Amino acid sequence: MGSPLGSEEAGAVLGPDQYVCTLPAEVCKLAETHLMEEDRARTSAIVQMRDFISSHTSITKCRMDGNFLLRFLRMKKFRVEEAQEQLEKYLRMRQEHPQWFTKLNILDPTLDELISTGYFFALPERDESGRRVFFSVGGKMDPARFTASDQMRSMLVGFESLIEDEENQVRGFTYIFDEKELGLSIITLWTPSDVSKAFQCCEKTIPMRHKEIHIVNLPSTLMAVFEFAKTLLSDKIKNRFQVNL
Repeated sequence: MGSPLGSEEAGAVLGPDQYVCTLPAEVCKLAETHLMEEDRARTSAIVQMRDFISSHTSITKCRMDGNFLLRFLRMKKFRVEEAQEQLEKYLRMRQEHPQWFTKLNILDPTLDELISTGYFFALPERDESGRRVFFSVGGKMDPARFTASDQMRSMLVGFESLIEDEENQVRGFTYIFDEKELGLSIITLWTPSDVSKAFQCCEKTIPMRHKEIHIVNLPSTLMAVFEFAKTLLSDKIKNRFQVNL
């Protein structure tokens, strides 16, 4: 790779820690059953991830604490080489799209305004499977006031915040998109290339597990747009969509 890769979430870059699992027994059982996570394997995998980062000539700044590294390992069910590749993809995405990953702070006035309108936020309750739920009201995204980058940042600040919670790393997330008031004007913010990159970022780059995706009140005028968007997703994610018109 050419340019150095780096990640600087939450200010200072966190170094190696003495990781101790504090997950409840129920969540540990889920991690063992579905993610192949066991104490010995976890310890070894974290060491391998740190060695990978330390020896990688293009990675200049990267968190090395257990919480951060485990989100990649859990996403890839402790297949260490795949988790290392996922980390590399994540760092590259952050580098190539600074307009999405800078100022991921709820105190940023633009983000605060957009999230406060109800465009994209996390519900306080978990669903029946114990997952955190992201809720979006598409019509609150005003293309005359907000940009495509604002739209992405409003989602990414939620993603990056909630994957700090290890229970969320294990259980994954549920999404509800209410598109009742969504208009065609929002399409003008995105080129097909940008849409493809955004979908790649959300599905294949951010280290999180997308378990259920519900689309409700989708206007018939946007059905063709929705069908195009689905072609950019993997079959696994397509099968997790539930559409209620």
